[in-house]
Amino acid sequence: MMLFLNKYGERLMTKRNAALDASFWINGYRSGILDFLLSYFTVFVPSVVVEEVEHPSRVTGLLTPAGQLFRRWRLGEQVIVQDPEQPVDWFQLGENAAIGLALERRYRLLIDDRAPYHLAKARNLRAISTADFILLLYVQGQLDYDEAQAKLGTLKISEHMKRVVMHSLGRLATKRGERL
Repeated sequence: MMLFLNKYGERLMTKRNAALDASFWINGYRSGILDFLLSYFTVFVPSVVVEEVEHPSRVTGLLTPAGQLFRRWRLGEQVIVQDPEQPVDWFQLGENAAIGLALERRYRLLIDDRAPYHLAKARNLRAISTADFILLLYVQGQLDYDEAQAKLGTLKISEHMKRVVMHSLGRLATKRGERL
C-alpha cells in the first residue's frame, strides 16, 4: 500500500464511501467546500434526500444554486442515488434514510443536524459534519488557517459544534506555527 503525505508530513486520508444528508450539502455549498468532497468520499444519497435538496424546484419551479449544483452532480453520476433497505425511525425522513444507509453499508455519514449527528456518533457511526470536514481539509493541507476559519464562520450549525472545531483548528495551527 502506498502512503501519501501532505506538506506537513501528515498522512492523507484515503477515499471512503459516505451517505449524504441534505444538511451537510446545504452547509457544504454555503461554505464552498463541495469541490473537495469527491476527492475524499464516494457519495451515496437516499432518494428522499434528493427530494429535500431539489425540493425548491418542485414548489416554485426555480432551483436554488445549491440545488442546481446537486442536480448536475446527480445527473452526472458524481453522487449515487441509493436507498437503505430499512431506514431508521429516529428523526425526519432524510436523516433517517441517510443514517439507515450508513448503518447498513458501513458508510461514513455526512450530516450537520445536531441531534442526528450526536446520536449517530453515540451509535458508533462515523458521522462527519461540515465543520469536521473543514478541519480535515485544513489537516490535509487543502485549506490554510485563515481559509478554514472563514469557512467555519459561514456554517449554520450549533455554536457548540462550531466552537469545538474552532478550538481544534486553533490548536493545530499553533502546533504548525501558523498561529501564535
